[in-house]
Amino acid sequence: MLEKNILDKIADFFKSIGTRKASGEPIDLGRPKHDFETQEKEIHITHDEPVKVKSKAALQDKKDDPVIQLVKDKEGSQKATQTEKEAKKPVTIVATVKPRKELSEAIEALRVQYPWRKLKAEKPLSVQTLPEPFYFLTSDNQPVEAGKFEVSFIKELLIKAAEAGIENKFTFSISSTMSVIVKYKKKLVGRVYLHGRKHHMTFKTDAKIVTEENLTLSECKKLIPIWIGQIKDSLHA
Repeated sequence: MLEKNILDKIADFFKSIGTRKASGEPIDLGRPKHDFETQEKEIHITHDEPVKVKSKAALQDKKDDPVIQLVKDKEGSQKATQTEKEAKKPVTIVATVKPRKELSEAIEALRVQYPWRKLKAEKPLSVQTLPEPFYFLTSDNQPVEAGKFEVSFIKELLIKAAEAGIENKFTFSISSTMSVIVKYKKKLVGRVYLHGRKHHMTFKTDAKIVTEENLTLSECKKLIPIWIGQIKDSLHA
């Protein structure tokens, strides 16, 4: 009786299918529906690092970035190469040497007559220290302090005299015209004027006095060997 009821139900089911119009809708058999559109949108990508997706605005900005192109300038490259070669060349430094002052014939003859290499002694003497401040005596025995140029000249004279083996027997006084009068053992050696921009110096030659003018302090010092030579000649006379 039970089996007949089941069969009747099945028969009734198929009869109902045959008489029902097709609706176009799928038969619901109790299975879960698939949302294919949603599944296509939800695609999960697995990656070790997060994937960064740039927006359209970022991509547009990237397109607008300026592009720097390096163009090889043959002429500029050649100039740079020439500059490098010039830099590697040794630099020649030309020293500007001030020409030696032309001396008068009489003084030049004395300079040749008394070369320093012949005046130097084998055993030079010790140089005596010049007191500072140093004072000259005038004709009326009044002390006058020496200037720095005068002190420098006298120190050089004492050094050259000691190197030539000449004892310090010098006396120094000053004239009314501010010239330094140099004597050795009370005999006149010469005079030197060391004030202003141009100096002058006097020498004895052939029983007369010769003055060399427009000298610098350095040039005056270079003429000291003439005095030293004349002193040595007087000592051997």
